[in-house]
Amino acid sequence: MNAVRTPGRDPAHADRHRRFLTACLDLARLGEGETSPNPMVGALVVKDDRILGQGYHRRAGDPHAEIEALGLAGEQARGATLYVSLEPCVHHGRTPPCTDRLIQAGIAEVIACMKDPDPRVNGRGFERLTGAGIRVSEGMLREEALRLNEKFVKFVATGKPFVTLKAAMTLDGRIATASGESKWITSPEARDEGRRLRYVHDAILVGVGTILSDDPLLTARWGAGKPLTRVILDSLLRTPPEARALSQDDGGRTLIYTRSGFRAQARRTLESRPGVEVVETHERDARVDLERVLEDLGRRQVVSVLVEGGSLVLGSALACGLADRLAIFIAPKILGRSGIPAFGDWAPAALADAMPVFDWSWRAVGPDLLVEGSLRSRTWEGAAACSPD
Repeated sequence: MNAVRTPGRDPAHADRHRRFLTACLDLARLGEGETSPNPMVGALVVKDDRILGQGYHRRAGDPHAEIEALGLAGEQARGATLYVSLEPCVHHGRTPPCTDRLIQAGIAEVIACMKDPDPRVNGRGFERLTGAGIRVSEGMLREEALRLNEKFVKFVATGKPFVTLKAAMTLDGRIATASGESKWITSPEARDEGRRLRYVHDAILVGVGTILSDDPLLTARWGAGKPLTRVILDSLLRTPPEARALSQDDGGRTLIYTRSGFRAQARRTLESRPGVEVVETHERDARVDLERVLEDLGRRQVVSVLVEGGSLVLGSALACGLADRLAIFIAPKILGRSGIPAFGDWAPAALADAMPVFDWSWRAVGPDLLVEGSLRSRTWEGAAACSPD
């Protein structure tokens, strides 16, 4: 049986492999926001430096990238090389195993960016291919492939959703005036980018305070649009039945998490709205336990969550180490100390306790800045339970 190798170090070969694998990652990114709970994957069938077929996983339930590429290559795939951003699957899901199709097509070599961490695959795809006499190499552009599918990787590693904290704030870190006014701190361009962020996540999470003060729709409204899971943390079950988030007919669902055994009549009224479910969960300090909420969302196959506030929810998620990434829109405005801070009452006593942000970047979005970065390493260690409202 052939072993899985690292792509050759010959400069000419390495440049060619890098070029084709980069193209696979670019193809994979075309499925962003559509493939969950599956990963984004791109593939090329190549022979004599000529691309015979290409494909990407368009959405969950559709053919995988490898199958699209093989379909375009046809009989020419025999003896060719398959470049792919992620290890081909070996299990039966909504579609048959890609490994079997690759073997049947006569592919001679597979070069992949990374192994699939899904326990149903996790090297078994490579083993199936090498057992059939196909040369397999993996590891080039692994970091880029890992970042592309970081939501999926965290989910299959922990069973919990990948969590992004999103806030729109002034230069001095305020998300609203003292009276709660927040429309609009940032520009139309920034708000459009915020809707794109919603689109590439499975769920939007807010506290009931945001529902009461802003009455948001909690929909994507970007591109073709897609149904999202709306999550409301509401320990006292104060969400109004007429709230706009409960009135969306977009095929999505609304989950309201509250304390156990609380306000039965209010629960019945809320659940009379289409697509609304009230979920009783554990509490901590008389508030909904956010870690338990994330565990429940994971059981519901929610792979990623965009946390949009308010201040206590953002602060609790940050302080408890439950967030994986930040997306902060900064407007060129100053509100002063009377404004509401972005991250609640979280206040480290020492500079050494400040939350570090890794691999951060910034770019202009209209007149505003978007600062993004990672909040933890990719080991995704567990964190203590927390209690946002």
